[in-house]
Parts: sequence; structure tokens; C-alpha cells
Amino acid sequence: MSKAAFENFCQCVDNAPKGAYSDAKALRQTIGDTADTLMKDVRALGLKANNMDLIYAVEVAIYDYVKQSNPDSNLFPLAEGFGSSMDGPVRERVLAQTHRDMAQLRDLGVIA
Repeated sequence: MSKAAFENFCQCVDNAPKGAYSDAKALRQTIGDTADTLMKDVRALGLKANNMDLIYAVEVAIYDYVKQSNPDSNLFPLAEGFGSSMDGPVRERVLAQTHRDMAQLRDLGVIA
């Protein structure tokens, strides 16, 4: 299980331009919704469900589960790679290239 991989994935989701990495954004939403539902259901049983570090570990585990279940998917290395560049010196270049790529795909009618 890799916390760093999930953090890079989240950086991708948080920083990718609109229309880019839509599958990653949808998966992040699903993971977050799952963690929220778990906490809500546990609390409904009258038990405590801390929403701090422990639930984050659950989100990391869910991400790892989905990633390992899909070893041939390019979603994970692409999103993690994009996310890892968001805290480094290539951030602006990567974002600019992504915007250019998205514009070209729109011009070609591949995306709306």
C-alpha cells in the first residue's frame, strides 16, 4: 500500500484542468464517498468514527485495492505521474502542456 501513490493521485485530481483526468476525478469521488458512508454507518451504530488519519488510511487502502485490481490500466501511472509533477519545478510546463492537449482534443472533436 502506497500513501505516496495515493497522494500523487489526489494531486492530479486537485490540479488537473477541467475535462482532463475525468476517470481519476470520478474514482477519487467514489473513494471519498465510500469513506464518508462508512463513517456515517459506523456512527449510526452508536460507535465513534474518527475522520482524521485513520479514515485516510482506509482511502489509501481502497485506492490500492482498485489499483491492484486493474494492473493493466494506464489510469494510475498517468494520474500519479501528473500529480507528482504538481509540487516540482515542472508544474507550470506540465499544466501548460495539458491545457494545449485539451484544446487540441476539443478542436478535433474528441472531447467536448
